[in-house]
Amino acid sequence: MNIFSMLLTEMPTPELTNIIGKFIKVLFDGIGNYGVTVIVFTLILKIALSPLDVWQKLAMRKQSKSMARLKPQMDKIQRQYANNPEMLRVKQSELYRKEKVTSSMFASCLPMIVTMVVFFVVFGGFNAMVRYQNEMILFKMYEGYESGMTNEQIVALYNGIVGNQYQFLWIDNIFMPDSWANIVPTFNEYSGTSIGQIGASLPVVIGNVTEYNNLMGAVMSAYNKSSFWNIGKWNGYLVLPILSIVTSLFSSKLTQNSAAQQAAVGTEQQQKQQQMTQKMMMLMMPIMVGVFSVFYSAAFSLYMFISSLFTTVFNLIFNIVAKKIDKKEEEKMLQTTFRR
Repeated sequence: MNIFSMLLTEMPTPELTNIIGKFIKVLFDGIGNYGVTVIVFTLILKIALSPLDVWQKLAMRKQSKSMARLKPQMDKIQRQYANNPEMLRVKQSELYRKEKVTSSMFASCLPMIVTMVVFFVVFGGFNAMVRYQNEMILFKMYEGYESGMTNEQIVALYNGIVGNQYQFLWIDNIFMPDSWANIVPTFNEYSGTSIGQIGASLPVVIGNVTEYNNLMGAVMSAYNKSSFWNIGKWNGYLVLPILSIVTSLFSSKLTQNSAAQQAAVGTEQQQKQQQMTQKMMMLMMPIMVGVFSVFYSAAFSLYMFISSLFTTVFNLIFNIVAKKIDKKEEEKMLQTTFRR
Protein backbone atom coordinates (compact mmCIF):
# COMPACT_ATOMS: atom_id res chain seq x y z
CA MET A 1 0.00 0.00 0.00
CA ASN A 2 1.57 3.33 -1.07
CA ILE A 3 1.02 6.84 0.25
CA PHE A 4 -1.90 7.41 -2.17
CA SER A 5 -3.77 4.44 -0.70
CA MET A 6 -3.12 5.57 2.87
CA LEU A 7 -4.42 9.07 2.32
CA LEU A 8 -7.21 8.36 -0.15
CA THR A 9 -9.72 7.64 2.58
CA GLU A 10 -8.85 10.96 4.27
CA MET A 11 -9.44 13.01 1.14
CA PRO A 12 -12.99 14.43 1.03
CA THR A 13 -14.98 14.18 -2.18
CA PRO A 14 -15.20 17.62 -3.90
CA GLU A 15 -18.43 19.49 -3.20
CA LEU A 16 -20.33 22.05 -5.26
CA THR A 17 -22.02 24.66 -3.04
CA ASN A 18 -22.71 27.54 -5.45
CA ILE A 19 -26.44 27.78 -6.38
CA ILE A 20 -25.78 28.64 -10.04
CA GLY A 21 -23.24 25.84 -10.27
CA LYS A 22 -25.68 23.36 -8.73
CA PHE A 23 -28.39 24.34 -11.19
CA ILE A 24 -26.02 23.86 -14.14
CA LYS A 25 -25.06 20.45 -12.71
CA VAL A 26 -28.73 19.43 -12.44
CA LEU A 27 -29.29 20.42 -16.07
CA PHE A 28 -26.19 18.50 -17.14
CA ASP A 29 -27.39 15.33 -15.41
CA GLY A 30 -30.37 15.35 -17.76
CA ILE A 31 -28.52 16.49 -20.91
CA GLY A 32 -25.11 14.81 -20.79
CA ASN A 33 -22.99 17.46 -22.54
CA TYR A 34 -21.81 20.65 -20.88
CA GLY A 35 -21.85 22.71 -24.08
CA VAL A 36 -25.53 22.00 -24.69
CA THR A 37 -26.15 22.44 -20.95
CA VAL A 38 -24.69 25.96 -21.02
CA ILE A 39 -26.92 26.91 -23.96
CA VAL A 40 -30.03 25.59 -22.20
CA PHE A 41 -29.04 27.31 -18.94
CA THR A 42 -28.51 30.63 -20.74
CA LEU A 43 -31.87 30.47 -22.48
CA ILE A 44 -33.65 29.61 -19.22
CA LEU A 45 -31.95 32.53 -17.45
CA LYS A 46 -32.69 35.02 -20.23
CA ILE A 47 -36.32 33.95 -20.48
CA ALA A 48 -36.67 34.22 -16.69
CA LEU A 49 -35.26 37.76 -16.81
CA SER A 50 -37.36 38.78 -19.82
CA PRO A 51 -40.11 40.44 -17.73
CA LEU A 52 -37.47 42.69 -16.19
CA ASP A 53 -36.09 43.51 -19.64
CA VAL A 54 -39.57 44.36 -20.92
CA TRP A 55 -40.25 46.52 -17.87
CA GLN A 56 -36.97 48.40 -18.36
CA LYS A 57 -37.69 49.04 -22.01
CA LEU A 58 -41.26 50.17 -21.35
CA ALA A 59 -39.97 52.48 -18.61
CA MET A 60 -37.40 53.93 -21.02
CA ARG A 61 -40.07 54.45 -23.69
CA LYS A 62 -42.31 56.22 -21.18
CA GLN A 63 -39.35 58.34 -20.09
CA SER A 64 -38.52 59.19 -23.68
CA LYS A 65 -42.08 60.29 -24.42
CA SER A 66 -42.19 62.36 -21.24
CA MET A 67 -38.96 64.10 -22.19
CA ALA A 68 -40.28 64.82 -25.68
CA ARG A 69 -43.46 66.30 -24.18
CA LEU A 70 -41.45 68.50 -21.79
CA LYS A 71 -38.94 69.65 -24.38
CA PRO A 72 -40.68 72.97 -25.18
CA GLN A 73 -40.78 73.87 -21.49
CA MET A 74 -37.15 72.72 -21.04
CA ASP A 75 -36.06 74.89 -23.96
CA LYS A 76 -37.86 77.87 -22.43
CA ILE A 77 -36.15 77.33 -19.07
CA GLN A 78 -32.77 77.03 -20.76
CA ARG A 79 -33.26 80.36 -22.54
CA GLN A 80 -34.39 82.09 -19.35
CA TYR A 81 -31.54 80.83 -17.18
CA ALA A 82 -28.79 80.36 -19.74
CA ASN A 83 -26.42 82.52 -17.69
CA ASN A 84 -27.35 80.97 -14.33
CA PRO A 85 -26.48 77.22 -14.38
CA GLU A 86 -27.38 76.70 -10.73
CA MET A 87 -30.87 78.17 -11.12
CA LEU A 88 -31.26 76.24 -14.38
CA ARG A 89 -30.72 72.93 -12.55
CA VAL A 90 -33.20 73.98 -9.84
CA LYS A 91 -35.89 74.83 -12.38
CA GLN A 92 -35.27 71.62 -14.28
CA SER A 93 -35.64 69.60 -11.09
CA GLU A 94 -38.85 71.45 -10.23
CA LEU A 95 -40.27 70.67 -13.66
CA TYR A 96 -39.31 67.00 -13.33
CA ARG A 97 -40.98 66.75 -9.92
CA LYS A 98 -44.08 68.59 -11.11
CA GLU A 99 -44.49 66.28 -14.11
CA LYS A 100 -43.39 63.21 -12.09
CA VAL A 101 -40.48 62.45 -14.40
CA THR A 102 -37.53 60.55 -12.96
CA SER A 103 -33.89 61.14 -13.78
CA SER A 104 -33.22 60.14 -17.39
CA MET A 105 -29.58 59.51 -16.58
CA PHE A 106 -30.36 56.72 -14.12
CA ALA A 107 -33.02 55.22 -16.37
CA SER A 108 -30.63 55.08 -19.32
CA CYS A 109 -27.93 53.34 -17.26
CA LEU A 110 -30.22 50.94 -15.37
CA PRO A 111 -30.25 48.17 -18.02
CA MET A 112 -26.46 48.11 -18.13
CA ILE A 113 -26.23 48.07 -14.31
CA VAL A 114 -28.59 45.09 -14.11
CA THR A 115 -26.64 43.34 -16.87
CA MET A 116 -23.37 43.76 -14.98
CA VAL A 117 -24.86 42.45 -11.72
CA VAL A 118 -26.18 39.34 -13.50
CA PHE A 119 -22.82 39.02 -15.29
CA PHE A 120 -20.81 38.75 -12.07
CA VAL A 121 -23.33 36.50 -10.30
CA VAL A 122 -23.30 34.03 -13.20
CA PHE A 123 -19.52 34.35 -13.55
CA GLY A 124 -19.16 33.26 -9.93
CA GLY A 125 -21.40 30.28 -10.63
CA PHE A 126 -19.39 29.20 -13.66
CA ASN A 127 -16.11 29.59 -11.77
CA ALA A 128 -17.46 27.36 -9.00
CA MET A 129 -18.51 24.78 -11.59
CA VAL A 130 -15.09 24.87 -13.30
CA ARG A 131 -13.30 24.36 -9.98
CA TYR A 132 -15.63 21.52 -9.02
CA GLN A 133 -15.23 19.68 -12.32
CA ASN A 134 -11.43 19.89 -12.23
CA GLU A 135 -11.37 18.75 -8.61
CA MET A 136 -13.57 15.78 -9.49
CA ILE A 137 -11.28 14.84 -12.39
CA LEU A 138 -8.25 14.95 -10.12
CA PHE A 139 -10.06 12.95 -7.45
CA LYS A 140 -11.01 10.19 -9.91
CA MET A 141 -7.57 10.17 -11.53
CA TYR A 142 -6.15 9.92 -8.03
CA GLU A 143 -8.13 6.76 -7.40
CA GLY A 144 -6.88 5.22 -10.65
CA TYR A 145 -3.27 6.19 -10.06
CA GLU A 146 -3.08 4.64 -6.62
CA SER A 147 -4.28 1.33 -8.07
CA GLY A 148 -1.06 1.11 -10.11
CA MET A 149 -2.31 1.97 -13.61
CA THR A 150 0.20 2.42 -16.45
CA ASN A 151 0.45 5.72 -18.37
CA GLU A 152 -1.70 4.29 -21.17
CA GLN A 153 -4.33 3.23 -18.66
CA ILE A 154 -4.21 6.66 -17.00
CA VAL A 155 -4.90 8.34 -20.35
CA ALA A 156 -7.72 5.86 -21.00
CA LEU A 157 -9.14 6.64 -17.56
CA TYR A 158 -9.07 10.36 -18.34
CA ASN A 159 -10.87 9.74 -21.63
CA GLY A 160 -13.48 7.73 -19.77
CA ILE A 161 -14.02 10.49 -17.20
CA VAL A 162 -14.19 13.32 -19.71
CA GLY A 163 -15.63 11.43 -22.70
CA ASN A 164 -17.85 13.60 -24.86
CA GLN A 165 -19.12 15.51 -21.84
CA TYR A 166 -16.52 18.29 -22.04
CA GLN A 167 -16.17 18.42 -25.82
CA PHE A 168 -18.25 20.94 -27.73
CA LEU A 169 -17.86 21.48 -31.48
CA TRP A 170 -14.20 22.54 -31.99
CA ILE A 171 -13.44 22.83 -28.25
CA ASP A 172 -11.78 19.84 -26.56
CA ASN A 173 -12.33 20.96 -22.96
CA ILE A 174 -15.16 23.42 -22.39
CA PHE A 175 -13.81 24.18 -18.91
CA MET A 176 -10.63 25.68 -20.39
CA PRO A 177 -10.56 28.82 -22.61
CA ASP A 178 -11.46 28.70 -26.31
CA SER A 179 -7.94 29.83 -27.21
CA TRP A 180 -4.34 28.68 -27.26
CA ALA A 181 -4.89 27.32 -23.73
CA ASN A 182 -3.92 23.81 -22.67
CA ILE A 183 -6.58 21.15 -22.90
CA VAL A 184 -5.47 19.71 -19.54
CA PRO A 185 -4.57 22.38 -16.95
CA THR A 186 -1.00 22.49 -15.67
CA PHE A 187 -0.29 22.68 -11.95
CA ASN A 188 -0.20 26.50 -12.00
CA GLU A 189 -3.37 26.72 -14.10
CA TYR A 190 -5.15 24.28 -11.82
CA SER A 191 -4.19 25.77 -8.44
CA GLY A 192 -3.38 29.39 -9.31
CA THR A 193 -5.70 32.29 -8.50
CA SER A 194 -4.51 34.86 -11.05
CA ILE A 195 -6.57 35.91 -14.07
CA GLY A 196 -7.49 32.91 -16.19
CA GLN A 197 -6.42 30.35 -13.57
CA ILE A 198 -8.86 27.89 -12.00
CA GLY A 199 -8.05 28.22 -8.30
CA ALA A 200 -9.10 24.63 -7.56
CA SER A 201 -8.27 22.91 -4.27
CA LEU A 202 -5.49 20.35 -4.10
CA PRO A 203 -5.73 17.11 -2.12
CA VAL A 204 -3.20 16.55 0.65
CA VAL A 205 -0.80 14.38 -1.38
CA ILE A 206 -0.79 16.63 -4.46
CA GLY A 207 0.70 19.67 -2.80
CA ASN A 208 3.36 20.63 -5.35
CA VAL A 209 4.08 20.63 -9.06
CA THR A 210 6.11 17.39 -8.98
CA GLU A 211 3.33 15.38 -7.36
CA TYR A 212 0.74 16.92 -9.71
CA ASN A 213 2.87 16.05 -12.75
CA ASN A 214 3.31 12.48 -11.50
CA LEU A 215 -0.47 12.13 -11.53
CA MET A 216 -1.40 14.17 -14.61
CA GLY A 217 1.83 14.07 -16.61
CA ALA A 218 0.78 11.29 -18.98
CA VAL A 219 -2.51 13.03 -19.75
CA MET A 220 -0.83 16.40 -20.29
CA SER A 221 1.70 14.79 -22.64
CA ALA A 222 -1.12 13.18 -24.63
CA TYR A 223 -3.27 16.31 -24.99
CA ASN A 224 -1.37 19.53 -24.39
CA LYS A 225 0.61 21.44 -26.99
CA SER A 226 4.38 21.17 -26.95
CA SER A 227 4.77 24.87 -27.85
CA PHE A 228 2.67 27.99 -28.42
CA TRP A 229 2.73 27.54 -32.20
CA ASN A 230 1.59 23.92 -32.11
CA ILE A 231 -1.89 24.99 -33.24
CA GLY A 232 -3.19 21.46 -33.57
CA LYS A 233 -3.08 21.10 -29.80
CA TRP A 234 -4.88 24.33 -28.90
CA ASN A 235 -8.03 23.88 -26.87
CA GLY A 236 -9.89 26.23 -29.21
CA TYR A 237 -9.42 28.85 -31.90
CA LEU A 238 -10.79 32.08 -30.33
CA VAL A 239 -14.13 31.63 -32.09
CA LEU A 240 -16.31 32.17 -29.02
CA PRO A 241 -14.34 35.21 -27.76
CA ILE A 242 -14.71 36.92 -31.15
CA LEU A 243 -18.40 36.09 -31.43
CA SER A 244 -19.00 37.20 -27.83
CA ILE A 245 -17.33 40.58 -28.36
CA VAL A 246 -19.18 41.27 -31.62
CA THR A 247 -22.62 40.37 -30.28
CA SER A 248 -22.02 42.21 -27.00
CA LEU A 249 -20.95 45.36 -28.88
CA PHE A 250 -23.99 45.20 -31.14
CA SER A 251 -26.32 44.59 -28.18
CA SER A 252 -24.80 47.51 -26.23
CA LYS A 253 -25.16 49.73 -29.29
CA LEU A 254 -28.87 48.95 -29.56
CA THR A 255 -29.33 49.70 -25.86
CA GLN A 256 -27.43 52.97 -26.17
CA ASN A 257 -29.53 54.08 -29.14
CA SER A 258 -32.70 53.53 -27.11
CA ALA A 259 -31.30 55.39 -24.13
CA ALA A 260 -30.04 58.28 -26.27
CA GLN A 261 -33.60 59.13 -27.27
CA GLN A 262 -34.43 60.13 -23.72
CA ALA A 263 -31.06 61.55 -22.70
CA ALA A 264 -31.00 64.51 -25.12
CA VAL A 265 -32.30 67.05 -22.62
CA GLY A 266 -30.73 69.65 -20.35
CA THR A 267 -28.01 72.10 -21.17
CA GLU A 268 -25.55 71.43 -23.95
CA GLN A 269 -22.93 70.53 -21.35
CA GLN A 270 -25.31 68.12 -19.63
CA GLN A 271 -26.14 66.44 -22.93
CA LYS A 272 -22.45 66.00 -23.72
CA GLN A 273 -21.83 64.45 -20.30
CA GLN A 274 -24.75 62.08 -20.75
CA GLN A 275 -23.58 61.02 -24.20
CA MET A 276 -20.02 60.46 -22.94
CA THR A 277 -21.26 58.33 -20.04
CA GLN A 278 -23.41 56.24 -22.38
CA LYS A 279 -20.47 55.65 -24.73
CA MET A 280 -18.30 54.52 -21.82
CA MET A 281 -21.03 52.16 -20.62
CA MET A 282 -21.49 50.83 -24.15
CA LEU A 283 -17.79 49.98 -24.47
CA MET A 284 -17.32 48.69 -20.93
CA MET A 285 -19.32 45.49 -21.36
CA PRO A 286 -17.71 44.34 -24.66
CA ILE A 287 -14.25 44.98 -23.19
CA MET A 288 -15.11 42.92 -20.10
CA VAL A 289 -16.59 40.21 -22.31
CA GLY A 290 -13.41 40.12 -24.40
CA VAL A 291 -11.11 39.74 -21.38
CA PHE A 292 -13.24 37.06 -19.72
CA SER A 293 -13.72 35.15 -23.01
CA VAL A 294 -10.02 34.92 -23.77
CA PHE A 295 -8.78 33.99 -20.30
CA TYR A 296 -11.62 32.07 -18.68
CA SER A 297 -13.50 28.89 -19.54
CA ALA A 298 -15.13 28.35 -22.92
CA ALA A 299 -18.27 27.45 -20.96
CA PHE A 300 -18.54 31.04 -19.74
CA SER A 301 -17.65 32.38 -23.20
CA LEU A 302 -20.47 30.28 -24.66
CA TYR A 303 -22.82 31.69 -22.04
CA MET A 304 -21.83 35.26 -22.92
CA PHE A 305 -22.26 34.67 -26.64
CA ILE A 306 -25.71 33.07 -26.32
CA SER A 307 -26.75 35.74 -23.80
CA SER A 308 -25.66 38.62 -26.05
CA LEU A 309 -27.24 36.98 -29.08
CA PHE A 310 -30.54 36.55 -27.20
CA THR A 311 -30.44 40.18 -26.03
CA THR A 312 -29.68 41.43 -29.54
CA VAL A 313 -32.59 39.51 -31.09
CA PHE A 314 -34.85 40.58 -28.22
CA ASN A 315 -33.90 44.27 -28.70
CA LEU A 316 -34.45 44.10 -32.45
CA ILE A 317 -37.90 42.53 -32.06
CA PHE A 318 -38.86 45.01 -29.33
CA ASN A 319 -37.74 47.98 -31.45
CA ILE A 320 -39.71 46.74 -34.46
CA VAL A 321 -42.86 46.29 -32.37
CA ALA A 322 -42.33 49.67 -30.67
CA LYS A 323 -42.00 51.45 -34.01
CA LYS A 324 -45.23 49.87 -35.26
CA ILE A 325 -47.03 50.97 -32.08
CA ASP A 326 -45.64 54.51 -32.42
CA LYS A 327 -46.72 54.63 -36.05
CA LYS A 328 -50.28 53.56 -35.15
CA GLU A 329 -50.41 56.17 -32.37
CA GLU A 330 -49.25 58.88 -34.78
CA GLU A 331 -51.85 57.83 -37.36
CA LYS A 332 -54.56 57.84 -34.69
CA MET A 333 -53.48 61.29 -33.53
CA LEU A 334 -53.53 62.64 -37.09
CA GLN A 335 -57.00 61.21 -37.68
CA THR A 336 -58.25 62.81 -34.45
CA THR A 337 -56.75 66.17 -35.42
CA PHE A 338 -58.21 65.98 -38.95
CA ARG A 339 -61.71 65.28 -37.60
CA ARG A 340 -61.53 68.35 -35.42
